[in-house]
Amino acid sequence: MKTNLTSFSHGIGSFIAGFHLIRQPGLRRFVIIPLLINVVLFSVASWLLWHYLSTMVDSMLPSWLSWLAWLILPIFMTSILAIVYYCFTLVANIIAAPFYGQLSKGVEAHLKGQPYVEVDADTFLKEVFQMLGLELRKITYYLLRAVPLLILSVIPGINVISLPLWLLFSAWFLTFEYAGYSFENHKILFNDQKRMLNRSRVNTMTFGSISLLATTIPVINLFAPAVAVAGATKLFYERGELG
Repeated sequence: MKTNLTSFSHGIGSFIAGFHLIRQPGLRRFVIIPLLINVVLFSVASWLLWHYLSTMVDSMLPSWLSWLAWLILPIFMTSILAIVYYCFTLVANIIAAPFYGQLSKGVEAHLKGQPYVEVDADTFLKEVFQMLGLELRKITYYLLRAVPLLILSVIPGINVISLPLWLLFSAWFLTFEYAGYSFENHKILFNDQKRMLNRSRVNTMTFGSISLLATTIPVINLFAPAVAVAGATKLFYERGELG
């Protein structure tokens, strides 16, 4: 019981520590470009949602109930935004993967009390393709499991279990996603990464759950990926998984 409580608090504490870590001198530059990417993507997503959802709600309501739109739209919008922001986070992570890889390196160097070692242009370009390849493999892994869960969600009787399964899988996957940058920096293979996550499931699921919550909160979700990358690096460094 004590071990589970320690793992629970360690998962939460590591995510919160990420806010401090991304503000360290020398690390902020690896946050700025991903932040700009997130701002653009989430701004586009928000505008499209507001435009099309407001039109859809207006068309669904008869004219004599049009006054209800102001009440229905915010509720409907909040639910859809949570889902769309999560999906857009995955897209943004693919684009920003090379910068998150460098951020993870910088955080680990900071935790060790060492200076961050700059990489030359050729090395950075090579790591860009490695990180993008890893992200595409993760997305494939995600879709192969998310699509069946999505199908379950529309089957009457079975769909009641789809939401908790979706939340559990999403929490697990987000830890897998954000810890992957530090694992990749240490050349830890894909299947070995999953094995390491399962060594402390309470730790892993707690960190993933708070990361999932952060991706659904406007404004905070702009910083959440960078915070989670920094926090995951700290989490697994302190667990001794990074050597």
